[in-house]
Amino acid sequence: MITLATICEVEESKSLVKVNYQGTISKFIPYLQKANSYKQSFTPPRVGEQVILYECSNGNFKFCYGAICTKTNKEPNGSSHTKEITQYEDGTIISYDTSSSTLEVLNPKTLNLTVQNDINITCKSANITATDTTITSPSVIIKGNTTIQGSINTAGAGGGAGSITMNGTLNLSGDLVVGGNISDSRGDLTGHSHSDTDGYTSSPR
Repeated sequence: MITLATICEVEESKSLVKVNYQGTISKFIPYLQKANSYKQSFTPPRVGEQVILYECSNGNFKFCYGAICTKTNKEPNGSSHTKEITQYEDGTIISYDTSSSTLEVLNPKTLNLTVQNDINITCKSANITATDTTITSPSVIIKGNTTIQGSINTAGAGGGAGSITMNGTLNLSGDLVVGGNISDSRGDLTGHSHSDTDGYTSSPR
């Protein structure tokens, strides 16, 4: 027998439900999910959800399959014959549109991605927009020309003074303002002395 039924009770964190069909309340019966040794997935069944009830001819075994779109739980906005959408109750949306080959994830709060080994991203261009960005890594390598639109501040591991080491030529268009000493391969350029024509020495002027 196949009939429509409505879930009236849910076993917490289990794929077991009681359903109301034609005025009869069933015992806890299986709510079909995808689960085998390859993959297990779980969608929480909800009270009030309309399902299809399957019952063996002898009535000894029942299970149900959900869910059916209703006026209360309609297809997500934006669904089409080329766009698949999964929408969660908190507003999170995962969609894929074959007409534009676009995969989109919309999340109102937090997205966590954790892997044990490498993450490799290959694309034509990448754009990151954030209020604040933190990168934690023992070393960072940038291969290619780098343009920084803004100021650069350095700090040591403990939050103290940091340093910049560069192999190459520094071309500066603007003022060089130094709060410490300046030195080169020949010595100190800040505190060195000059030999004057009168035989005395004087500090840099």
